[in-house]
Amino acid sequence: MDSSLRQIREDFDRIALVTEQYGGPDDTYHRYLISQLPLHCENVLEIGCGTGSFTRLIARRARNVLAVDLSPQMIRLARQQSTGYSNIEYIVSDVQRLALKPESFACIVSLATLHHLPMQPVLSQMLNALRPGGVLLIHDLLAADGVVDRLRSAVAYPAKAVKRLRQTGRLRAPRAVRLAWARHGDGEVYLTLDGVRRMCRHYLPGADIQRHLFWRYTVIWRKHAT
Repeated sequence: MDSSLRQIREDFDRIALVTEQYGGPDDTYHRYLISQLPLHCENVLEIGCGTGSFTRLIARRARNVLAVDLSPQMIRLARQQSTGYSNIEYIVSDVQRLALKPESFACIVSLATLHHLPMQPVLSQMLNALRPGGVLLIHDLLAADGVVDRLRSAVAYPAKAVKRLRQTGRLRAPRAVRLAWARHGDGEVYLTLDGVRRMCRHYLPGADIQRHLFWRYTVIWRKHAT
């Protein structure tokens, strides 16, 4: 494992421990995201499953879910919280090292993970593993770009604080949580909206792109049936 992946694994092991103590990130977009998936799926792959909060939603409409994460601590929590789901298989792995059978998944999901990975080989791996007619769902962080984005951020910050206050009674996350995420996020690079559009033109032509308020985007792409 190269040093960058080792650092990511260590970061998320640390984040998993503070998540276990204080609770995880909010699920602001989970209801929207799950609505984009087919009602019934045979096999689903989730890349970067974290503690499995979205995995468990997928499992309610899929026969089998293969959920992969680089962090052993994240997978430990995911397994602990998924004891009632016999159709989920959790694996600790770098997805790039997995030998995925071609056209073996009806749906592939990646939440807040693609920006950690080399785009071209990982997208090629996803597309090869997705069966014809299958759905690829990518949800990730979005970089601000220009005046309009800065204005959106000016709205998003207080809106995020109010949402957290309603959910947790806090305007800010606990200090340990903020420090763990800040340490991980230092130096990270995200796509701008134009970058997302370029990615889709090159790899996912015809994809539906949605931009969200809290610095996120979603890409939904269906592989043409042969």
